[in-house]
Amino acid sequence: MDPITVGLQLGFFVLFGVSVFQFARQRGTLELSVLAIFGSFAALFLLSFLNALEPALTPFARPALVFVLFAQPYLIVRLLDQIRPVGPSVKRITLIGAVAAWEAVVLLPVIGTALDVPQLQPIGVVAATFYFFAVEIWAAARMARDSRRRFGVARLRLGSAAIATGLYGAALLLAGLASVTRPPGASAADSTAVTRTLVLIATLGYLAAFVPPAWFRRVINRAASFHLVRALVAPPTEQTSGLWVDLATTAREILGARRVSILPGAPGAPLAEVGERAPESAPDSDLKPFLSTVELPIRPGSDQTERLVADIEGRPLFVGDDLALLTDLGSLTAHAIDREEMLIGLGEARREAEESRSVRANEARFRALLEADPNAILALDEESRITWATRQAGELFGGPIDRLVGLHLSDIVAMHKDEMTTTAGDRPVFRSETTGRRIDGTHFPAEIARSTFELDGRPFQVAVISDVTWRHEADQIRDRFLGVLSHELRTPVTSIYGGTQLLLGRGARLDPETRNELLVSVAAEAERLQRMIENLVAMARIERGGEFGGVRPVLLDRIIRQLVEREKVLWPEVTIQMSSSGPVQMVAADEEYLAQIMRNLLSNAAKYSGPGSTVEVSLEDGEGEVLVRVRDNGPGINLDDAERLFGLYYRAAPQSSTAPGAGIGLFVCRELVATMGGRIWAAPLPDKGAEFGFSIPAYVDELDTIPAGDEPGHVFHRAPEPATDPVPAAAATAAARAETNGAGGVHDVAAQTGPGDGSGPSKAPATA
Repeated sequence: MDPITVGLQLGFFVLFGVSVFQFARQRGTLELSVLAIFGSFAALFLLSFLNALEPALTPFARPALVFVLFAQPYLIVRLLDQIRPVGPSVKRITLIGAVAAWEAVVLLPVIGTALDVPQLQPIGVVAATFYFFAVEIWAAARMARDSRRRFGVARLRLGSAAIATGLYGAALLLAGLASVTRPPGASAADSTAVTRTLVLIATLGYLAAFVPPAWFRRVINRAASFHLVRALVAPPTEQTSGLWVDLATTAREILGARRVSILPGAPGAPLAEVGERAPESAPDSDLKPFLSTVELPIRPGSDQTERLVADIEGRPLFVGDDLALLTDLGSLTAHAIDREEMLIGLGEARREAEESRSVRANEARFRALLEADPNAILALDEESRITWATRQAGELFGGPIDRLVGLHLSDIVAMHKDEMTTTAGDRPVFRSETTGRRIDGTHFPAEIARSTFELDGRPFQVAVISDVTWRHEADQIRDRFLGVLSHELRTPVTSIYGGTQLLLGRGARLDPETRNELLVSVAAEAERLQRMIENLVAMARIERGGEFGGVRPVLLDRIIRQLVEREKVLWPEVTIQMSSSGPVQMVAADEEYLAQIMRNLLSNAAKYSGPGSTVEVSLEDGEGEVLVRVRDNGPGINLDDAERLFGLYYRAAPQSSTAPGAGIGLFVCRELVATMGGRIWAAPLPDKGAEFGFSIPAYVDELDTIPAGDEPGHVFHRAPEPATDPVPAAAATAAARAETNGAGGVHDVAAQTGPGDGSGPSKAPATA
C-alpha cells in the first residue's frame, strides 16, 4: 500500500476517533451528524481493506462500498441542516439522489450486460459522480457562506472544512470522468495521482478543521482579541456601560448570534443588550430556525458574577473555540471595568491604601492588566518623574523597577520637539521616534507615546515606550543591499554602454583586433549582468514562495563538463580542472538549475582564489545521490561562517572587503538545491582553500521497480531541453585570446561580487 493511501486512511481514522470522543463527551444531534460522516469514511476504508484482503467478498463488498460512498452527500446535508435548516425538499432530493446514484453504479452495468447495451455503465458512472460533485460543491458553498458569519478560529475551521468538502467532491468527479474516458488498457497514473492528491489535501483540510492544534487556537484567539485589548488599556473614559456594549457587540459578531445580553450578578436590568428577539412565527414554518442558548460566566469562579447570554440560530460547529475566546474577552472586559471604577476613586483609595485590603487588591488587578502589555508603561508626575513602572519597563531598561522610580523621563529617553499629536478619545496623545538609554549606558531606538490626564487636580502622564531595534535593523539591511546592488548593476551596464558607444562612434576606424576585443568585453559584461539578473529573479521567486519547475533524468557528468569548459574561457588566469572517479549515475534534476548553481560556485571559487589559483571540480557516486565538490586553494573560509554563507545578504567579513557583492548567489544555490531534493555545504580545507559542494538525488526508473500490474507513481513530463549559452562560443574564444594578448588598451577587471553572487568576470572597454 502506497504512503498516500496510508496517510488518507490514517487521517480519516483520526477524524473518526475525534468525532467518537466528542460524541461520547456531549451526546447531541450535531455531534451525531459529525460522527456519522467520519464513521462512513472509516467504514469505507475498512470495507476497501477487507475487499483487498479477501477478493471473494467483492460481490458483497462492492455494493456496500458504493452505498457508503454515495451516502456522503446526504450525511453532509444532514449536518448542514443541524447548523442551519436547509429545507425538507433539499434533504429528500439528496436522499433520492443517493439511492439513484447507487443504482446507477451497481445496477445499470448489470442491466446493460443483460440488454447488451454497454453504454449504460459509463452513463451511470457519470450521472452518479455529477450528483456527488454537485451536492458536495453546494455543501462547500453553504459552509463558506456560514464561515463569513463567524469569527476567529471558528471562521478558519469552517472555511477549511468547506475547502476540503469541495476538493473531495472534485476528486470523485475527476476519478469518475477518468474511468469513463480512459481507453481500455491505458494507464491511469496521471488521474490517480491527481485524485489522490486532491483527497489528501481534503483530508488535511478536515484535520485542520476538526483537529486543530491548541497553539494554533491560542494564536488566532490572541490576534482576534488584539483590538479589544488595545481599547481596554486605552486612557480611561469614566464610563463602564460602553465596555459592556462593546463586549456584547463583539460576542454577537463572534457567535453569529441573533441576540446577546449581559446580565448582572444580582437581579436587575441587563447591563447591555444587542440584537433583536427571534420572531414568534416565520413565513415558512419548515425553515424556521431553532434557537440555541449559550450562557457564559464573565468572572469564572465567582458566586455572583455577570453572565453573557446569547441566542444562536441552529447548532453552530466549533462553538467551543468561540466560547474560549469570549471567556478571555469577558475576563479582560471585567478587568477593564474594574480599572475604570478604580481610577474614578483613585484619590480616596490612596488615602486609605494602608488600611484597606480591598483597595490593594484592586490595585493589584489594575497592575496585572497593565503588565499584560508587551511595551514598557511608565506613570509620570507633573515634573515628568517616574512614579511607577511595569515589569516590562525594568526589562527594557535593564534594571529593577526601583532603579527607575524617581528618575526623570529625559534620563532614560531622549526628548524631541518634533512630536506628532494624535487623539485617543478626547485626550491628545504625543508620539515620536527617539533613543532609549538603559541603566548600563547602552542605547537603543525606541518609540514613545505620552498621554496626559488630571487626578485630584494634579496633572499626570502615562508613557508607553517600545523598542524598535528590529525595524531599524531591517531598514539598514535593506539600504545596504540596495546600495550594493545598484553598484553591482551599474558596473556592467557602464562597461556595456561605454563599449557600445565607442563602437558606434569610432568602430569603423578601429583595427579589427581592438574592435573584436571591445565586442568580447561587451559580451562578457552582458553575461555577468545576466547572471546577476538570474540570481535576482530566483531570489524574488523564493521570497514570494513561488513554485519551481519539476525535475527529470539528467546526465550530470555531461552538463558539469560543459560548464567547466565554459568557465575556463571566462577565467583564463585561473586553472579549472575536473576529475571523476568513474561513470556516475543519472540524477533527477533540472538542467537550468544545475547550470545556475555551478556557475555561481565556479565563479565564486575563481574570483576569491585569485589569479594563479587552481579550482578542482569532482564528481562521485553516493548512496542514492551524486556528490559535486568545488575546491580551491585560495584564502579559504572560517568554519564559523560555513553555514551562514548560505543566508540571504550574508557576506563574510574578509571577503566583503576584497570583492563587494550583494550576497544572494549562495542563498539562491541553497534554495535551488533544496528544491531538487539535495543538500549543500561549505567547509574549509585542512591546508588552505575551501570546499563548496552539493548533492543531487539519483534518478530511479520506477518502471523497473514497480511490480507487474501496478502503475508508476511518478512520471517525468518535461522533455529534455538543449542547454543555451548566453554568450556565443566565438565571443568566448575571442575573450580568451584578448585576455592572453592584452593588446589594444583593454585591461582585466575582476568581477566585483561577494560570496554568493556568482557573477562572471568583468572587462572594462578601452578608452580612445
